[in-house]
Amino acid sequence: MSVTTRDEAASRRSFLKAASACSAACLLRPSAAAAGEDAILRFGLIADVHQDIMHDAIPRIRAFVAAMEEEKVDFVCHLGDLCWPHERNLPFLNEWRKFTGPRYHTLGNHDMDGGFTREQTVAFYGMPHKHYSFDVKGVHFVVLDGNEPGGKRKGYKRHIAAEQRKWLAEDLAKTALSTIVFSHQPLDTGSGIENCDAVRKILEKATTEDGARKVVACFCGHFHDDYMTTINGISYIRINSASNYWLGQPFQHESYSKEIHEKFPWICNTAPYKDPLWAVVEVDLAKGNLTVKGRETEWVGPSPWEVGADEKRIPRTRVAPKVSNRVIHLGAKG
Repeated sequence: MSVTTRDEAASRRSFLKAASACSAACLLRPSAAAAGEDAILRFGLIADVHQDIMHDAIPRIRAFVAAMEEEKVDFVCHLGDLCWPHERNLPFLNEWRKFTGPRYHTLGNHDMDGGFTREQTVAFYGMPHKHYSFDVKGVHFVVLDGNEPGGKRKGYKRHIAAEQRKWLAEDLAKTALSTIVFSHQPLDTGSGIENCDAVRKILEKATTEDGARKVVACFCGHFHDDYMTTINGISYIRINSASNYWLGQPFQHESYSKEIHEKFPWICNTAPYKDPLWAVVEVDLAKGNLTVKGRETEWVGPSPWEVGADEKRIPRTRVAPKVSNRVIHLGAKG
């Protein structure tokens, strides 16, 4: 399913009805001719705000929207785990909707917490579908839903089923443009999307008539970390949480006042970030560059290791209150 318009504000009635820089080489040549060589695309990404956990999620999303307006980005997208589709979250969602350009959504596993369905969340956010695609300034974007039934592991679903994979292959076959993929769970590891190997094969198979790979990068959230890897010429970039690193029950502690922790009891499972994190991504096909401009802040209260976290399990190299700056060079095809 392709869309070209922003999400429209979901009404109360519709809701109730629905109840320092680093670089990596990508071994491909983007379809700059099809895109228009002089077009520079800029978009804002934010992930894992967790309105239903954090006491200050509204100020965080408000700061992001204000920054994106100032940056004059072409669109914004959240990479999942924004908020539950509950009526009480409408004030939060309305802050997100204050961005005056196109806004896009990705379904996260926690967006259906509280007994809600994916269909209810799609209606609440005003999404065109659970998975969809769109074009902006000569670049094709694909938004995947990694929460489908299937897979063998217990807990939250982390699967992309056959029907969506078929749609993905057909969607990529129809475009001649360089393509960027958004998902909530990572596609570079089975601890993200369980059947990520099958999905990556589709991404890697999509090429232009002259053999250039169409998919240049995949962005995700989910793990609340700062990380990038390259697999078979495609860069996989994780955008850190806007709010915190999740530690879990063994490391519960209080980073804020007792009053805040009493009202928002889940915060004790996190190591919060002082300021919200996000990224501005610039795609310059004429120069063959994809640039990520991130942000860095500090921990609120103790760091994960100060409350006993194991550095081997939670490495400082990727667990930090920051989104790293990155320059990805889109090189010649292999």
